[in-house]
Amino acid sequence: MITETARVVAVEGDLVTVEAAIKSTCSSCQAQSDCGTGAISRALAPKTQQLTLRSPMPVVIGQDVTVGVPEEGVLSASAWLYLLPLMVFIAVFALANATLSSIGLSHELWGLLPGAAFTFVAYKAIAFKLKRLDKGKFQPVLLNTI
Repeated sequence: MITETARVVAVEGDLVTVEAAIKSTCSSCQAQSDCGTGAISRALAPKTQQLTLRSPMPVVIGQDVTVGVPEEGVLSASAWLYLLPLMVFIAVFALANATLSSIGLSHELWGLLPGAAFTFVAYKAIAFKLKRLDKGKFQPVLLNTI
């Protein structure tokens, strides 16, 4: 279980809205004072994120809680959303290059068009499928109060 500390900002029945600070790896990097990416990350990135989830225990506004997300949900969603579209792009790009070169369009840029289109469709289909799957696998849960 991946855990994070959050603060309760709203309570409505058994629904609890928690707010957690977004942590960046830039804050622990040794080159953060000389790095342009770190400066942009600190300036533009949202500082907090809010989640609404069901609470199995009574909580009050302002209370710190521990929120957890199952690792298998994060890993499987990452594989679906990153690896599969990448494999679709590579396969469609290779097939398009082979097919289009036979009709005289031999430049690699011609393969990007169908590759990008099929990758976009695959990504949307996967996102739609993940929304319809068992939400308990991907839902954060309130583990305990601090």
